[in-house]
Parts: sequence; C-alpha cells; structure tokens
Amino acid sequence: MSHQLVKEKISLDQNIGRETAQILMEGDMIVPDVKPDMALLLQTDAKVSIERTEVSTDRVNFIGKLDLQALYIAKGQEKSVHSMSLSAPVDDFINMDGVTKDMWVTARAELVNIDYKMLNDRKINYRAVVNVHVGADRSDTKDVVVHIQDIPENQLLKSHLSLNRTVEHKQDIFIVKDQMSVPSGKPNIREILQCAVRIANKDVRIAAGRVTITGELAVTTLYRTENGESMIEFTEHEIPFNGTVDVPGARDDMYADINLAVRDQYVQIRPDADGEDRVMDIEISVSVSLKVISGENLEILEDAYCINQQLDIAYTPVRYPRLICRNRNQSPVKEVVQIDGQCPDILQIFRVKGDAHIDDIKVIDDRIIVEGVINADVLYVAENDDTPLFSYQTFIPYRQVIETKGARPDMRVNVDVSVDHIAFNMLSRRETELRFLLTFATQVLEERSMNIIQDIAFSEMDRSVLENMASITVYVVQPGDSLWKIAKKYNTGLDELMAVNEIENASRVGAGQKLLILKRVV
Repeated sequence: MSHQLVKEKISLDQNIGRETAQILMEGDMIVPDVKPDMALLLQTDAKVSIERTEVSTDRVNFIGKLDLQALYIAKGQEKSVHSMSLSAPVDDFINMDGVTKDMWVTARAELVNIDYKMLNDRKINYRAVVNVHVGADRSDTKDVVVHIQDIPENQLLKSHLSLNRTVEHKQDIFIVKDQMSVPSGKPNIREILQCAVRIANKDVRIAAGRVTITGELAVTTLYRTENGESMIEFTEHEIPFNGTVDVPGARDDMYADINLAVRDQYVQIRPDADGEDRVMDIEISVSVSLKVISGENLEILEDAYCINQQLDIAYTPVRYPRLICRNRNQSPVKEVVQIDGQCPDILQIFRVKGDAHIDDIKVIDDRIIVEGVINADVLYVAENDDTPLFSYQTFIPYRQVIETKGARPDMRVNVDVSVDHIAFNMLSRRETELRFLLTFATQVLEERSMNIIQDIAFSEMDRSVLENMASITVYVVQPGDSLWKIAKKYNTGLDELMAVNEIENASRVGAGQKLLILKRVV
C-alpha cells in the first residue's frame, strides 16, 4: 500500500549571534572663528547612533556618528553663553562567525563614558568609550510532515508546536515638522544655543497590513535673548507624532518590537505675524527599527507506525525561540539632590536632562531585577557673577523588580528602559527634588529544540521478526512509557491493546502497571 505524506512549510527564527564591540573615540572640538574665546566650559552633551550596517561573511561593518555639543561661557565682562557642535564619524567592524549578508543584522550604539578637557581657550579634547551591540538573525524554512494518509489516526502521534515567527523586518525614518512659539512673557530669540529632543509615551498598534507608531517628542530649547549678551531663556514643547509602516500580512493578533531614536534635528528662527523672532521651525528625523512577530501553534507529526510495515523516519533537529513573557510597565524614581560645595547656589533651574542606563539584569524564577543609574544634568541660573549659568551632573541609582511569569535564569531576556517624563522641584538654593518616570519594555524568550520529521520511507516488515514474537506478553509499564509507545513497540493496534486490558482512558497508565499484549496473526 502506498501512503502519501502531507507536508507543510514552517519558518523558524534562528539567533545566529549577539556580540558587543567597544570602540574608543578621541578628537578635538574647535571654537568656530565667528565665536569668542572660552573662559569656562559650562555643559557638554553627546549622542551616538548607528545609521546603517554593511554585512559580509563573518563580518559586520557599522557606520554612524557621534554628535557632540558644548555650552561655554565666553571671555569678557558680559559672561555671554555660546555653543558649538561637532559630528564625528563612527566607522568600525566586528567579526561574527556564521553571519552572512542575507541575514537580518541590527546594531545599537551605547555611550559608556565620555570625558572632556579644555586644552586652551579655543580647543576642547574629548575621549569617548562606545559600545556597539550587534545581533544577527535569520529565518529558516523547512518542510515538516504533519500527516500520513491511509494510516489510522491512532497510529499517528501528533504534538503541538508553539513558536514565534518573524513576519517582517523593516527600517524606516519618520520626518516630523512643526512650529514652536515662544510663550508669552518670555523674550524674543537672538540665537538658539541648544535643542534637546526626547522620545516619550510611544505606542504601537498593528492592524490590516499596517503598523502605526505614535508618541511625543519632548523638545527643550535653550536660547540667547535680545535683552543682552548674558541673558538666557528656555522653552519646552511637546510635539505629537504619528507614523505608519506598511507590513503586508500584519494582523492585530501579532506584536511588534520597535526601536526609535532621534537621528537629527534642525531648528530655524523665523518672525511671527508681528515681525518678531518668536517662532522656531523644527524638523526632526526619527529612525525606526521594526520587527513584526506572529505567535503560531502548529500540529505536527511527532512519531508514527504502521501494522505490518516498516517506517524509516528521517528526523531533523531544529532550534527556535518561544515567547514566554512580554510586558511593559512604568516606575517613578524620585531623588533629592544636593549640589556639592564647589557649585554656586541655585537661583532658577532651566532644565533637567536624564538618560537611563542598565548596569545589571538578574533573572529569578518569575521575576527580573533590573539595576542601573539615571545620568541627570541640572542646568540652572547661578548666584554667581563669574558663572551666571551652571550645570550640575549627578547619578541617581534605581532598582526595578519586574514580574515575568515563567522566566528562568537560563532564558534570554531583553529589557529596554526609557525616560518618559522628567519633573523637578527646587527645595532650596542647594537642594532640588528630581522626578523621573521610567518605562521598562521586557521580553523573555526560551530557546527550544526538537526533532521534526522531514521524510518517511516505507518498506515491508521482516516477517521473521513478527513470527518470533511471543504469543502472549506480560509487559510492566516503565516510567516515561505511554500506551501509544507500547503499542508501537509491539506492533499492535492501540484500540486492541486498550480492549484486551480493559483500559478506557489511554492517558491513565502508570509505571508498574502490568499489561497483557497478544501477538497479532500474520
């Protein structure tokens, strides 16, 4: 008898590798010719990003940039504040065994540390340590046997395969344009010194072939006013954004992993209706790295046998990730910061910045403990004639316990932390209460392995094997046995084995139980 195999194609995500490269960047920032000499370096800021990757066999090149910005107090009686910026290229590589150009490769840069030193009144030296985290994945498509026609169902052992399959990888850029007006009561703009953009309150929705990403861009702008060389003001704006990415096949029962980053921002001053410089045109580019994932449950053939026929089953081992837990939660962090004795007293706080970093992740059963620090920077008007503006940096530790049902230490854990809101309250001229709202996006994956059936060859069974079997066998059930496996071993029908032993439920067979097995007539 000819038996026809029923096969289906399945796609399995394969994690090829995760590697981290550390690079040291060093250079000089030179004061532009049109700007005055430096008397004091006031505040520095840095942001690193990877814009693209170039993949070849066993090697990943990553290309990006390190954006640097510095505020300084100029020489002269007016103590005017000025800014300068520099963009340094990042171009390096990491060796990764097994990676090829047809894989999906991501690279994310993290600024570990940066030091600045004034060499003279026209030059600042910087030294930055950058970690670049590179990951490589691919999708393997395999044919798997799910059924055999013309064989009784009770001679087929089937199981459910629960896996997560990547439907689409995409990278895109959103361009957000808006106009920001200076609030009434604040002076006109003479020169923009600094513009900081932070992504907050992001949300992702999937429906009918589209992924919609929404959020807010929190923009803080520091500017020099028309009222005098030393007069500094700031504005705060929240710009909502909404972008869509076309993903054919995406459905609302899928989920998406996204990474958003501010790549560039451009700000230009323009006059309002009255001809006064009180409006800023801003254009912000937001890079999007997106992965849409489908959770799937498939019924596949695990084993089979056929009365009076020999089955030669070809198994193939496979590995695949299974999502154990995925959640998103928020946690407030509050700290009273006291400036040290070398800092001047605070008259007015202009702005508080904060970047959250993860130092350690511990996985305990059903829980993840995340520890890290918030790098906080407080820019304020100082009660000091020599230093009218001052910046104070501090580190605020945090510890967050995240409930992740099913998580174990041997699983792969991804935690992304972001700062969604910043607030402050000046308590005295030496103390300030800082408040941060942290958002933790957590994902726990288990790397599983199994053998799938890719092919089966049928042949006539050796009749001497059947003839040499005992007419009656008393079998003692062993730990790990199932009635189906016993029936296969003795080449008998499952229904017949249950009937002879008066068993009504095949799953209720325990170790030590004795079974009567009758030889089939050949």
